[in-house]
Amino acid sequence: MSCSGYLRPVAATTGFFLLFAASMACADDLHTVELLDEPLQNLLMMEVSSASTYAQKMHDAPSSAIVVTSDDIRTFGYRTLAEVLASMRGLYITNDRSWSYVGVRGFSRSGDYNSRVLLMVDGMRVNDNVFNQAYIGSEFIVDIDLVDRVEFIPGPGASIYGDNAFFGVINVITKKAGAMLGKSVSGEVGSYQSYKGSARYAALFENGGELVMSATALDSQGRDWRYKELGGVARDLDGENYQKLFAKFSLQGLTLEAAHIDRDKQNPTAAFGTVFNDSRYLATDKHTFISATYESQISETLGMRLHVNHGVFEYQTKYPLPTALNLDQAYGSRNTVDARFTSTAFDQHKIVGGVEYIRDSRLDQVNFDVAPRKLNLKDDQANDKYGLYLQDEVRLREDWLLNAGVRYDHYSTFGGTVNPRLALIYQPAPDNNIKLIHGRAFRAPNAYELYYSNNILGAQQKGNTALRPETITTYELAWDKAWNQNWQSHLGVFHYHIDDLISQQLDPADGTLVFRNVDHARTRGLELGLEGSLSSVSRLRSSLTYQDARDAATDQWLINSPRWLGKVAMSTKLYGAWQVGTELLYSSKRRTIAAETGSALLVNATLNHREWLPGLDVSIGVYNLFDQRYSDPADAINVQDTIRQDGRTLRIKLDYRF
Repeated sequence: MSCSGYLRPVAATTGFFLLFAASMACADDLHTVELLDEPLQNLLMMEVSSASTYAQKMHDAPSSAIVVTSDDIRTFGYRTLAEVLASMRGLYITNDRSWSYVGVRGFSRSGDYNSRVLLMVDGMRVNDNVFNQAYIGSEFIVDIDLVDRVEFIPGPGASIYGDNAFFGVINVITKKAGAMLGKSVSGEVGSYQSYKGSARYAALFENGGELVMSATALDSQGRDWRYKELGGVARDLDGENYQKLFAKFSLQGLTLEAAHIDRDKQNPTAAFGTVFNDSRYLATDKHTFISATYESQISETLGMRLHVNHGVFEYQTKYPLPTALNLDQAYGSRNTVDARFTSTAFDQHKIVGGVEYIRDSRLDQVNFDVAPRKLNLKDDQANDKYGLYLQDEVRLREDWLLNAGVRYDHYSTFGGTVNPRLALIYQPAPDNNIKLIHGRAFRAPNAYELYYSNNILGAQQKGNTALRPETITTYELAWDKAWNQNWQSHLGVFHYHIDDLISQQLDPADGTLVFRNVDHARTRGLELGLEGSLSSVSRLRSSLTYQDARDAATDQWLINSPRWLGKVAMSTKLYGAWQVGTELLYSSKRRTIAAETGSALLVNATLNHREWLPGLDVSIGVYNLFDQRYSDPADAINVQDTIRQDGRTLRIKLDYRF
């Protein structure tokens, strides 16, 4: 019997125990070590730093910010950034067995490379510079155990951040040394012969310095997949392995940070017309960044932040075509310099302004057949861009706040673009606020869309250097209210209109595929959220989202867009220091290229114990507890109309501090 065969019955038994324990827990009778970590009444006062580039209370932020903390990550057993995002209101995840993609408020185009969200680590951009892709699955550059919190800022963020901040901004904030002092190691074992190990070190020095270092490795065999469209089973073709390194040092306002990932991922779907059940189909991603940030309070009213960053991105996929083994490669190198100043010199004003310069010194794309050797594409490019931005947070009255910002960006490829954001916030009480938000953002065409050209992988393709940026105009109304010390609600409505969407189509003049600004779309919807304390030891977080995303010209429902998303997460303290986290994720059916998927209801459950033995934490997680059979929409590169997703899986994790 395979490892997965042994794990399935164990997973079922463990999962049912978790649900049973959660349902039987009675708050007044439990003997607990500690109460829940954060008083609910402080949620509106929680600080976020991604909406305006500086720390501000959540009720002052010009956005309906969503935050998942390290406690949430541990309680619910999130294994990747994608799982963290899937738990957030209005977001959903698609997986094509190579990468994970995030959908925002009903919009996730099949074949998109996650380029319509900006992904940051500690406030620095980490989208690659060839595809502009945000890597959010196991391919994310930082180990999830190093994450202090994840902030998602929905809506356009281009008035501050420029490109990619189209549907929202994801900022992953890493832990400080004080949160993880000393040395620690962790080991995980999971379904389908999955093994992960990590080693971490954190220290505080007498001179005020802080150091965090981490190394992580994962190896997973993956499962076998049957595809009736391809007439067989793909065996041992879903494997994955990666190595991640991370280091951060801080001293007297200076922070040095570096990260690296090297990841290999097989793909069993035989995409791009490759040979089915051929183990040579392999995607490799390497991503490295090194950065330095200096922050200083120049005076009582003026703060400064200077940042430089160097990033390198490497990509290669081996395609076993019927006629040859084909290699598709990309290499990107990017240097970023930005300076930001924050002023409170004027009464009732908080002004932030800055300048950013990005030099993409290498945007290389190569495609060739190995044997017989044949060069299909060799394109070397370099671009540069700069941005200027200004934002003012104005306290109009004690109960009224106005946040207004604008940014100008100039690209060597297409010229300039101006993007504003305006938020009017009414706060009749500290626990009650209403936000009216309007903004505009853009997504610049990436190097793949501008320059990629070949005549293999199923169809002839050519670049289009005349592409213009996509633009989005948004309107949002949000109401957040804390009803008492235990319960808080969210109500939001939104309307997005998107112009000049970049889509790939056939050129009737020569029959080749080409990217063009041809589509228009709109999405609108309603979001409800409720979270609170069921007792002193139990907490509930829930949301319901309705989203209607359509092609503006045809009024047709967009592909890969669920109309309904429902989420419920409950955490409960059990006897001693045991804690159970149970999560329900619902997605309604989604349209595909040929038909539609079914709806899906996933149940995940995680049992945790801190200090099970001195220095030792244990976690047992069961994912897709009831083995729900569900699929994500496939792209046009696939023969399949849908891509089947994982059934029930189990993870056991031990974390030891010494």
